[in-house]
Amino acid sequence: RSLLPIQAVMGNDREMTVVERQVAAMMRKQREEQDEQAALARRAEELRSRGEQALNDNGDLDVDSDSEHDDLERRGATGRARREFRDRGLVFDSSTDEVTVTVRAMTDLELGMAFAWMRRDQRRYEGATSFWSKAGTGIQECFEEERCPGDKDVHAAVGAWPRLIGAFVPFLGPAPFAFAMLKDDGLTVDTMGVRQGFRRMGLGRTVASAFIDRARRAAKVRAGPPECVIDAVPDAVAFWRAMGFSNHGGADSPTTAVMRKLCGDVAMSMTLLEDPPTPRGHEWWFEKPEEQRGYWSDDSW
Repeated sequence: RSLLPIQAVMGNDREMTVVERQVAAMMRKQREEQDEQAALARRAEELRSRGEQALNDNGDLDVDSDSEHDDLERRGATGRARREFRDRGLVFDSSTDEVTVTVRAMTDLELGMAFAWMRRDQRRYEGATSFWSKAGTGIQECFEEERCPGDKDVHAAVGAWPRLIGAFVPFLGPAPFAFAMLKDDGLTVDTMGVRQGFRRMGLGRTVASAFIDRARRAAKVRAGPPECVIDAVPDAVAFWRAMGFSNHGGADSPTTAVMRKLCGDVAMSMTLLEDPPTPRGHEWWFEKPEEQRGYWSDDSW
C-alpha cells in the first residue's frame, strides 16, 4: 500500500526538480549580477577615495576650491584657474603645451580624481548631473572593459579608443577635467561630462570637437557614416545645437522610442561630410535599400 504514495512523491520530486532547477538558475544569475554590481561599486569607491586624497594633496576639493577671492592666497584651485583663464584670455587650442587639450584613456588614479569631483559637484552645485551616484558603477564598468568598441575598419582608420575617455589640459593640473563614454560604434559620444567648476571656458566644446573630428576622419575613408547622430539629454540640447547639431528626423526603433519617453533624450544629428565618398555596400554602417536586403519575394521560389 505504501508503493503508490512513494512513486507519486518521486514523480512530484522529479517534476519539481526541473522547475526548481530553472528557478535556481535564474536566481543564481540574478545574485551573480547583483554581486558584480556591488563589486564594481566597491572598486569605484576605492578609486574615488584615492582620487580625493590626490586632489586634496594638490590643494583642490577643499571648501574654498571654487573661490575666486581677490586675495590670491584665499583663492581656491578651480577658482584660481577660472580667474587666470579670464585674466590671460586663454584659448584651449594647440598653440602651447600648457593649453593643449588631450583626449585619452585614464589611469586608475585619474579616474579616481574624476570620481572625486563628480561626487563633490553633485553635492555642491544645485542641478548638477549626479554622475557619481547614478552612473558611477556604470562608468567603472566601462573603465574595466578590455575590448575597444567599434568595427575593425574604425580602428584601422582612426585608432581604437577605449569605451571610457578622459580629457586633460596641463593648465588645469593632473586630473581630467571631463570624461566621455563611447557607443558601440566606437565613434559616437554616448555620455559626456565636464567638471562644474570648469564650465563656460570652452573646454566642453574642445572635447566634443575632438570626437566630431575623429568621426569625420573615419567618414572620409568610409570607416564611418557621413552623419553623426547622438542622443542628447534635455539640459545638453543647447550645447549640442551650438556645436552644429540639429534635431534628427529619422524614425526610432520601438525600444529607442520607449527610452526617449522615459529619459527625455532628444535625437540630434550633424552632417560630417557634404560630399561623402560613395559607399561600396559592405560598410558596417551602410544601410542597403530594402529591395537589396535579400528578402524573399513571391516569385523567388
